[in-house]
Amino acid sequence: MNAQLTAEQVRPPTSQQSSSPNTRGRDDMPEPDRDVHLPGPQLPGPHLPDAHLPGQRFVSRELVHKAAAEHVLLTDGVRHAPDTFLIAATLPRDHCLYEQDDCGRIDPMLPIEAFRQAAYYVQHRFYEVPETHKFILGGVTLDIGEATLPTGTSRLPLGLRVTCTPTAKSTRRRLCMRLDVELSVAGEVCGRGSLLSQAVDPRMYQAIRGRKPAPAPAPTTSHPFIGYPLFPGEVGRRRKEDVLLADDGDPGGRLLQLDQSNTEMVDHAVDHVQGMVVLEAFRQAALAATRPLTGRRASLTGLRAEFARFCELDAPVRIAATPQAGRPGADRMAVRVLAEQDGEEVAAGTMELRLGPDTTSGQDRR
Repeated sequence: MNAQLTAEQVRPPTSQQSSSPNTRGRDDMPEPDRDVHLPGPQLPGPHLPDAHLPGQRFVSRELVHKAAAEHVLLTDGVRHAPDTFLIAATLPRDHCLYEQDDCGRIDPMLPIEAFRQAAYYVQHRFYEVPETHKFILGGVTLDIGEATLPTGTSRLPLGLRVTCTPTAKSTRRRLCMRLDVELSVAGEVCGRGSLLSQAVDPRMYQAIRGRKPAPAPAPTTSHPFIGYPLFPGEVGRRRKEDVLLADDGDPGGRLLQLDQSNTEMVDHAVDHVQGMVVLEAFRQAALAATRPLTGRRASLTGLRAEFARFCELDAPVRIAATPQAGRPGADRMAVRVLAEQDGEEVAAGTMELRLGPDTTSGQDRR
């Protein structure tokens, strides 16, 4: 059976209806501060729209753990098989944090965020995980092709085929699973990835944390800044407020500097540094380490990361990046990355980069 996601096979919802069956809540855009909770008709067959149409609603922000509705990327979802789900997402061209490159290729961090949202959405909606449960990210992988935004469009429709496999016996208090994803644009597969997730009730979460609950972070830095922030161009950013790394003179790596008031990085308060922030810090560290070595501009094409423990807000975190030896003149490079806190590994992995000509003449490094 063809399970590709196509917009033509589904009636676009009107302003008074949702396209999802048994909807537990959707957010109407572009009014991001208003939630709506309306039932909708059944989708015809196993298909799902892979386009966001004018007036179509995004899924409820609570189901993807977002405080701001404008940060929600998912628009729909259906069960295709007992443990396989078809999810529709729409990726914006003009995202403050995740930007397309000079060739119009989509930033891989956006599909990763869509996948993270899909993982939470699937577990809440289809496995009935309570919204009070806490999610723990164990690891994530992604390999993505050259998905580009068509000229003149503001958003890229993305389909996600998510397959869930239990990794431990489920209970009322805990659900552990591996989620594998196949990404598609216009019916063509453009990437694959996986994610390890553990959803636990508040009491079990606190036992796993093994520490007293941290107070809600104030709208300032998580701890005093040390060192000098890197220039935005060194880490592939345009805005200085999105730079996560600072140089304190230690050859062992750069310090993580997270501004809790940056709502693009920190959408809602939690008691630790979020996994997506660590992944973005890894990406920035890989770019900063590669450019002086190769003299070429690098962009992310894939990643693999494992999380060993929680990254705390109240202690310095050091991010190290080590480019791996490759064939001279090759257009790809792998960079090993490591996050350490209090002398212990927090997370580690590999960033896969594409190397291209540096067309900036060094201007964006200042």
